[in-house]
Amino acid sequence: MKKMFAVAAVALAAVLVSSCCSCRKGSPKIANLEADNWRLVEFRGEAVPTDKAVTLTFDAEKKMIYGQAPCNNFFAGYSLFEDAEHNIEISNAGATRKYCPDTEIEDGFTRELTGIKRLKIEGDRLLMLDAEGNLVALLTAVPKTAE
Repeated sequence: MKKMFAVAAVALAAVLVSSCCSCRKGSPKIANLEADNWRLVEFRGEAVPTDKAVTLTFDAEKKMIYGQAPCNNFFAGYSLFEDAEHNIEISNAGATRKYCPDTEIEDGFTRELTGIKRLKIEGDRLLMLDAEGNLVALLTAVPKTAE
């Protein structure tokens, strides 16, 4: 009887531990996405100069992305999925449209934001990939300051 109870207890513990796992196989961990701000360092294979920095923040509660570029601010909604090949859907993107010279990087990034279909976190780097798996943008984590 004791042996059967021990086996049942171990099986129950295994079920509880696996059901409490906060990880998703295909999607980045939400806590990792929202823990930091992200700064664009590479866009379509080209390095982004620091004076053209684009930053973004994921708000998991509101399912929104908020961003700032040298000239304009932008926003978009997002949903995460468990599919390893398509783990994010970005929609309803918008931006302010102030006139500034030399906005090719921020315009290109905000224009392509809804084409991002996969996020991949590697250490302090966030990779944004399109539907074909091509790297669209590379961002690095920037710790949020105490508010």
